[in-house]
Amino acid sequence: MRSLVLSIFCLTSFSYCFSQLKFTESEVQKIALLVKNIPKSAQHNSNSLVSEINKMGKTELIKTLATYEWITHSIAYDTKALVKNDVQARSADEVIKSQTAVCSGYATVFKALATGLGLECELIEGYAKGYGYETGTIIEEPNHVWNKIKIDGIWYLIDATWGAGSVSNDASGKLSFNAAPNMDWFILDPLVSIYSHFPVESKNQLIEAPLTKVLFDKLPNLDPIYFSSGFLNSTETMAVYKKSSAFLPPKLYNLNIPLKINEAPKTIKLSKKDSLHFEIQSSEIKKLYLTIDDVVLGEFKKNGDVFTYHGAPYKSGLLEIIADLQVEERLVLLEYNP
Repeated sequence: MRSLVLSIFCLTSFSYCFSQLKFTESEVQKIALLVKNIPKSAQHNSNSLVSEINKMGKTELIKTLATYEWITHSIAYDTKALVKNDVQARSADEVIKSQTAVCSGYATVFKALATGLGLECELIEGYAKGYGYETGTIIEEPNHVWNKIKIDGIWYLIDATWGAGSVSNDASGKLSFNAAPNMDWFILDPLVSIYSHFPVESKNQLIEAPLTKVLFDKLPNLDPIYFSSGFLNSTETMAVYKKSSAFLPPKLYNLNIPLKINEAPKTIKLSKKDSLHFEIQSSEIKKLYLTIDDVVLGEFKKNGDVFTYHGAPYKSGLLEIIADLQVEERLVLLEYNP
């Protein structure tokens, strides 16, 4: 599990930060280990969990991080309840005891633990582009619940449900939960979360000039990796979409690895005038290749953990950037002109 990549944080060699929040990787690792070592006997109700988390640190950020870590590593998404549409409200202790929940259960536990830890936390009901969403679909009814939490006097967004993993249909067509705890949905930049999460109450967007539901439905469902990698700037990109919804970036797949994209074409549709210049940085990538219609055109040059490619102008076809990872996987990272 590579959840130490804090996807919406500005990444340096030594620390992670978002707004006024800042902590080092070693601090994150310490909290993750402490959460992992919470006695099983203390994981049956909110009061006992609050007692254990209180031992881990005094700051509001540490308490929030520990709460998120425990929930995303301990609670599995209840796919049976989703299929049966049995999403009735359950208490935090009921969810903690069963360690299964749908989104409202995750958010309820997060709020209960945060409140017990002396933090101000609220539930957010809204529209989310989650399982089953297709681009361009208008979501008619609220279908998701997440949280906002106040840390050192400032409100932040958190989605522990999506931070725990995802749901998908397996080979037999059965809906299953894919446990993949991650930090992508911890302390979200409001200008990033708004591509997939739209609160019923506009104040919960935490955006100075809130978006309309009409614009939200037109926005592409952009994963936080677009912004955490530096490929797109959240402020600049939102300014573009407020003028026109025509802009569409390439498909960027979240491989759950440290990633910086310093140079790459920004639009999914390439023209014959576009030069194929890329600079991508990651310690988890062994090799990168550029392919067109599944034919390898060339391998990126590697200098340390920086990969560069400077090729001839694009001609035609499906262009993909393929990554060989350190864990012996070959996966698509970027995709143009699908």
